[in-house]
Amino acid sequence: MKKKIIIILIGVFLTVCLGFYFIVIKSHVKINNLKDITLTIKEDTLTNEKVTLILTNNSDKNISYGNPYQLEIKRFDGWHRIIKNPAFTLEAYIVYPKGSTEIEVNLKNIYGKLKKGTYRIIKNIRYENEEKSFNVASEFTID
Repeated sequence: MKKKIIIILIGVFLTVCLGFYFIVIKSHVKINNLKDITLTIKEDTLTNEKVTLILTNNSDKNISYGNPYQLEIKRFDGWHRIIKNPAFTLEAYIVYPKGSTEIEVNLKNIYGKLKKGTYRIIKNIRYENEEKSFNVASEFTID
């Protein structure tokens, strides 16, 4: 009987913990430091629930991006991907040369309210008519 109670308590504990914490794994995502493409956070838009990003294209080519993004958290030994399985639609958006666009991200829908920490949000972009894609990121801190 004691074993059953302990097993049930462990199960309840794990269920509660997994509901409040994210599963994280060491990130192996390569962030490309492209001199002509930047991802920044629009001033005064960052909260623990949402953020507005600015994707700027200072190149002479069109770039495209989609809705998906990745969120990572910084730990003592580097960046760790926060594992969630969100559903994204597959639209493709274009940013023209010397242009920029604002991307509103509702973090709460997927991750809930973010806890204190240093995070980075990663977007995958591609130059028009090129197969290779690149990752750009913007770091932020939730206090």
